Amino acid sequence: MGYNFLTAERDQLFLLPPDARDWLPPGHLAWAVLEQAGQLDLAPFAAWYRADGQGQKAYHPQLMVGLVMYCYCKGIRASRAIEMATWDDVGARVICGNRHPDHATVARFVTHHEGPVKGLLVQSLTACARQGLVSVDVVAGDGTKVKANASMAAGATAGQLEMQIGELEALLAAEVDAWLAQARAEDAAEDALFGDDGPGPGGPGTLARTAGKLIRRQQAKAKLDAEQAARRQQAEAEHAGKITRLERRAAARRAEAERLAAEANAKVEDYRARAAAKAAAGSRKRPDGRVPVPADRHIAVRRARQAFAAAEQALEQAKAAPASAPEPAHPAKANTTDPASRVMPLKKGGFGQLYNAQALAGRHQVILAIGTHDNPTDTGALHPLLAQGRANLGAAGICDPIGKALFDAGYASDDNFTTGCEAELYVAITREARQTGRTRDGKQPETMKASWQHMAARLDTPEGKALYRQRAGIIEPVFAQLFNRLGRHLNYRGDHVSLELHLWAASHNLLKAIRAQARQAAATPTLSLAPAS
Repeated sequence: MGYNFLTAERDQLFLLPPDARDWLPPGHLAWAVLEQAGQLDLAPFAAWYRADGQGQKAYHPQLMVGLVMYCYCKGIRASRAIEMATWDDVGARVICGNRHPDHATVARFVTHHEGPVKGLLVQSLTACARQGLVSVDVVAGDGTKVKANASMAAGATAGQLEMQIGELEALLAAEVDAWLAQARAEDAAEDALFGDDGPGPGGPGTLARTAGKLIRRQQAKAKLDAEQAARRQQAEAEHAGKITRLERRAAARRAEAERLAAEANAKVEDYRARAAAKAAAGSRKRPDGRVPVPADRHIAVRRARQAFAAAEQALEQAKAAPASAPEPAHPAKANTTDPASRVMPLKKGGFGQLYNAQALAGRHQVILAIGTHDNPTDTGALHPLLAQGRANLGAAGICDPIGKALFDAGYASDDNFTTGCEAELYVAITREARQTGRTRDGKQPETMKASWQHMAARLDTPEGKALYRQRAGIIEPVFAQLFNRLGRHLNYRGDHVSLELHLWAASHNLLKAIRAQARQAAATPTLSLAPAS
């Protein structure tokens, strides 16, 4: 007897069933995504297209949204990989109805519909709310570094950028002249638009690449100029504040000197009056007490006037000094590939071209808000993140107020503690291990402002400790799930980074809603229709 193997009959016709509904089992992710996509409000997408039916046919927004969400749920992000999925992924083929949108169509759909695509996060919150997954009594926020689609080697100083911009402007002008000359020659010869050899080195493709390089360097230069202007503005504000403080000090010193002089002169006048009264009464005794000295000889008055003179001198020197911003230790650089990214320290040492991604989530690890913060530290991201979460919840029709918000020590600052917000803040003021009571190491600041003392007292209560221990379990798994499925790097650049992060969050929430619905369906007993015996 021979082997008993199953072979692949690749030449057999209709190896797959012709009915696409038979290609996938009922519980497949593609069916769940299509069901969720059917419940989405696609009017913002449809508004971008012509309503008169004219023009070339476009893929339906429901098809494109379903395809993108399905691929992101499976960790497929690149537009070329999404195009390939329509060929080799049965779920994608079913969603597309055996059509194959190319990578350019996918990329254009996402970027042209930036507002509605970002709105998918709000609609995913609505889908999660239908499954009872959105709770805002306790939320937690955190930030992490993700790799930008750029290299640190592409950084350039302001001087280097000016030189490159000049060179690119000259090159672009030369390419435009060459392209126009070629077009005129071809028109005169009544040839094809680009001739037999294609557009050539001066064609529109080269022009677009050169123009893109120029635009990115102009954006990088604008970023450095804005940072320099911000430093200058801060220096001017600090200089003005210093002058105001010195003026107040000089005024106080002057008032103190005048008060002491007036008191000294008043004592002299009083002594003279008492001496004159005794003399008029025929007494040869001097008045009681020491003989007062006039103001110009009084030691306290002289010291007060010296202090006033020193304050006046310091004020004049401050007014004469220019309000110059201190130069950084190293020349500031901006990345010419992705000007919005920054060089930031890595958690395990070293540096990288990164973004600081921020996220806010609820108890069921549903993402309420996501975005980037243009600073390696998280301090300034707390209140904007809460405000974005509140806006998304309101847009999703969830009006319950955010109860308590948990953040780690990276968000601790006097401004964050004193700025009013909807949520009650629980922000760690020391190391995570000590704040949660796991270890005793770590020290609290010896001298704390009143706001820090108030936060420390709030966290030191049994309720505060129990609440804060929930922080890691709420937000840390969110980043772990995102990175496990989508990686720690970004594909988009610049303003589109926020768009990509919103796709991350929308697919994350959509998976939560799909799995919750599947669990609920599995737990619901099915009714038997068989006749009773």
